[in-house]
Amino acid sequence: MCFLTSFLIIPMGEPLRFTTWGIISGLFWVPGGWAGIYGIRTAGLAVAVGTWSSMIVLTSFFWGIFVFEESVKSVLGACCACGTLILGLIGMSIFAQPIKKKKAVGKKGEANGRKKKIELELVGFGDEEEDGMRKRIHSTQDESKVAISEKGSSDSNLAICKRGGAKKTTTDSNAKTEVKAISGTGSPPSSLPLTSLEMESLIIEKKELKRPLTPDVKSNKRISFFEGQVTLTKRQTGILACLFNGLWGGTNMIPLHFAAHDGYGGPSYVISFASGSMLILIGLWVLRFMYEIYRWDGSIPKAYHALPSFHFRQMWFQGGLAGLLYSAGNFMCIISVTYLGQGVGYSFTQASMLISGLW
Repeated sequence: MCFLTSFLIIPMGEPLRFTTWGIISGLFWVPGGWAGIYGIRTAGLAVAVGTWSSMIVLTSFFWGIFVFEESVKSVLGACCACGTLILGLIGMSIFAQPIKKKKAVGKKGEANGRKKKIELELVGFGDEEEDGMRKRIHSTQDESKVAISEKGSSDSNLAICKRGGAKKTTTDSNAKTEVKAISGTGSPPSSLPLTSLEMESLIIEKKELKRPLTPDVKSNKRISFFEGQVTLTKRQTGILACLFNGLWGGTNMIPLHFAAHDGYGGPSYVISFASGSMLILIGLWVLRFMYEIYRWDGSIPKAYHALPSFHFRQMWFQGGLAGLLYSAGNFMCIISVTYLGQGVGYSFTQASMLISGLW
């Protein structure tokens, strides 16, 4: 959307021009945006935006005041204003987090809930999958009981519970046959229903087999870097990604300072910025596709299906609206940096988080 809407400046009277400084801006902006999305998914929206907004203000102010030596009335006053803005963004990120409501449960129920949650997080098995597994097992139990009743079995070792449950006191060989049958590795069950203990064991076994390829973003599983020398949780990694977005992605307007020497500034830089970002984005998709080909041993169809989905049918309206809103803000941001400078102009745009807080 940023690329498509950038050409709307042509009817406004701007000529169609392009500078390679736009590619440099895209090289900063696109990877920073990717890291920002990862930070939101792992550290949360409030913490993520507050972190990278603070870093963007800091880097923009440093480049503008101390590197480009942009004129300000008072350097000390500007530094105090920058620090105040950063404190406001940090405070916004801290106090904007919703309060988690705790359900009033007994000590025993709370302990069981924690134990179950830990088990599900360890094996990566969702509640819906667990409920489905239980329903399938109960359905198999019902079929077994019907089959037994039709055959008129009078096995003395079988006792039906009052509430429709079942207890089994058969030999170990019958139990193994039953477990294999339910797990799909044996013939259909023709013996007795599973006990609750065996059912729980089978669910745990199924959880291990259905462990997802990628860990859940909410888990506390640690990620290893530098061959295991450094380990971080996903939340800590997300915060680092937000720092990268602020320090790297936040410098995407720095090339505009150099493009101004070639006569680019304001609306004339919009097409260069959007086109350069699109080229970088396409390049990253190509690299991702090549990585998937390598991961799937040269299979192009498998690599293609392994790529992330755009979810166009579900997200065309929301994604298009977000792109339009961003494009309008980015247009004004470029004008702001052109006439106010990097230190003041781009720092002011980070006050958008206050608008998000009001919403």
